[in-house]
Amino acid sequence: MHERVITNGRVGLSDGWTHCDIGIDDGRITALGEGLKGAEILDAAELWVLPGGVDTHCHLDQPSWGGTEGADGFGTGSLAAIFGGTTTIVPFAMPAPGTTMPQAVERSLALAEGRSFADYSLHAIATEATGPAQDQMDWLCAQGIPSVKAFMTYEGFAVSDERMLELMDGARARGMTVMIHAENDAIIRHSRDKLLAAGRTALRYHLIAHSAAVEREAIHRVATLAEVTGARVLIVHISSAQGIEELTRARLRGTDVTGETCPQYVLVPPAALDGPAEDAARFLFCPPGREAASHAALWQALEAGDIALWSSDHSPGPLADKVAAEDFDKAVSGIPGLETRLPLLFSEGLASGRLSLPRYLSVAGAAAARYYGLERKGAITPGFDADLVLWDPAARWQVRAAEQRSRAGYTPFEGRWMSGRPLTVLLRGQTVVADGRLADRPPQGRFLPRRPLDPSTFRLPIEDTTPWLAA
Repeated sequence: MHERVITNGRVGLSDGWTHCDIGIDDGRITALGEGLKGAEILDAAELWVLPGGVDTHCHLDQPSWGGTEGADGFGTGSLAAIFGGTTTIVPFAMPAPGTTMPQAVERSLALAEGRSFADYSLHAIATEATGPAQDQMDWLCAQGIPSVKAFMTYEGFAVSDERMLELMDGARARGMTVMIHAENDAIIRHSRDKLLAAGRTALRYHLIAHSAAVEREAIHRVATLAEVTGARVLIVHISSAQGIEELTRARLRGTDVTGETCPQYVLVPPAALDGPAEDAARFLFCPPGREAASHAALWQALEAGDIALWSSDHSPGPLADKVAAEDFDKAVSGIPGLETRLPLLFSEGLASGRLSLPRYLSVAGAAAARYYGLERKGAITPGFDADLVLWDPAARWQVRAAEQRSRAGYTPFEGRWMSGRPLTVLLRGQTVVADGRLADRPPQGRFLPRRPLDPSTFRLPIEDTTPWLAA
C-alpha cells in the first residue's frame, strides 16, 4: 500500500509513452506498474503525467542596480514557476555593488527560505568587483553551489579575458561549471555610440547594437578560453544561427561547451521592437530576438540535441522603466517567463510534433538536472522525487498577463493561443496546485545543494598537453 497513487494517466517516460500507475511514498516515486494500491488515489484520466520542469536560469529577488529592481522575489517568482509546471528553479545570487559572491549567496538564501513554492538551488555571479575568486569558489562548493556565471558585457558586470581565465582555471580545479553571457562589450559600445550620435535612439536600435555578430564573436572567444583552460562552460541564452555555428565548431574541437536557449529566441521576431515604446518595451531583452532563420536553426538544434537546455531567463524589468527611457541603451532589459516557459515548450514543441517525447522531456528539465547535478529531478523514475505535473492536452487557452502570478504585469506572449495546460502539480508528492488552484499550505520549497564534478574528468588545460607526443 502506497501513500499516494496516480492512476489512469498517460505517463511520459524517457523511452516513450505508457499507461501505468505511479506509487508515491515519503515524497519519492517508489513504483511504476499496474493495479497499485494507495491510501490516496489521484485519478489522471484523460490527462498526461509528466515530470516537473527544471528551470536553471532565472532572476529573483535581485538587489537594485541603477535604481531598478525586478518585479519578482522568490515568492511570486516560484509561484509563477509552479503554475507553469516547473517545480525546480535555479536563480542567480546577484551581488549588490561592493559585495562578494558569498555575501550575495547568503542574501539570496535568506530571502528564499520559507518563501519558495518550488525547490531551488543557486548560481553565483562573479564580476571584476567581487574580489579574488579562488577562496570564494571553495566556499561556494562547500555550500553546494558549484556553478558561477560571468558576463562579457554590461557596465559593472563585464569581466576581462584575464578575469575569465582566472575563473575558468579555478572552476576547472574544483569541478565547477562556468556560465557565460556571451556578447562582445566593445562592439556593443561602439555601435551604441554611433547610433546615439546619429539620433537613432528608439528601442528598435537595441537590435542593431546587439547584433548576431556580437554574440558570434563572444561565443568563439569564450569557447577558445575554455579550450585553453579545460573548463566546463555553458553559453546561456543562445539567440542566433551564428551562435549555434560557433558552439558546434567548439564542440567539434572537443571543447566542453554546452548551449542553452529560451522561448523568446524561437518565438519573438525582431519586428516586435519596431513599434511604439509602450508596445516594443514588452519585447526588450538581451540578446534580442532574431530573424526567422535563427528561429528555425534553434528549433533544429533543440531537436538534434545540439542545444541542450531550455530556460526562461525570467528577468522581469518594470515595464514603466522600459517605456520611460529616452534612449534604447537606458531602457531596462529583461522579460518575465517562468510561468510560460514550459507551456510554450509543450504547445510549440511537443503538441506541435516539433519535438519527440524524449527530446521534450530532456529540454523541459532532465538535461538541466543532469548537467547541474540536481539529483532525483527531471524524470519519472523510481527513487526520484515525486515532482509530477498532470497536463490537460486538450486545453486551448490564451496567455494573459492579468492571469499570471508574476508581478511584472506584462508578457511578450500576450494573446498567444496555447495547446495543453498544466492542471495539477505535485512537489515531492504533495499537491501544490490542484485543478488550477493553489493548495492551502505554506510554501514547501527546499534548497538543493549540489556537488562539484570530478576535475579529473575535465579536458586538460593547454599547459598539461604534450603535442610532440601526438601520433
